[in-house]
Amino acid sequence: MVRRRPSRRFLRAFSAFGLVFAIALTALATWSIVDDSRGSEAVAEVLDVEHHGARTFLTVRFTTGRGEVCQAIFRVSVDANRTVNTGDRIRVHHPRSEPCLRVREAGDRSGWLIALVAVVLLLAFAILTHVAWRRPRPPLPLRYAGMP
Repeated sequence: MVRRRPSRRFLRAFSAFGLVFAIALTALATWSIVDDSRGSEAVAEVLDVEHHGARTFLTVRFTTGRGEVCQAIFRVSVDANRTVNTGDRIRVHHPRSEPCLRVREAGDRSGWLIALVAVVLLLAFAILTHVAWRRPRPPLPLRYAGMP
């Protein structure tokens, strides 16, 4: 069975598109991390606790440093030794822009995963782009071409 290699034009287009996508993803992840680090923490009141299998979702209400009252639902990592009930107060972290949307429990560092994935994709597509766009090497000379 003869296996066909992908065409050079297809590899160039795919690698260029992938590189642009990876650069955009890395930029967005970096902006998200910077925005999150400029945010602040607040004390939130737990309004509702929902359990969906092993996942626990909390509905909380808190007031930001600028006086904005927010209500948010987020997934929380509850340890086996700690239970969260309605009416409890917990510390939450919110970003500087849109503080009501990307709320997380204080101390949760899961936002760094997207940055790691973005950097790995950026490196992979940069290598693929380099390989696809480089000049083809000239064929090696035949050592004994004119020998009897």
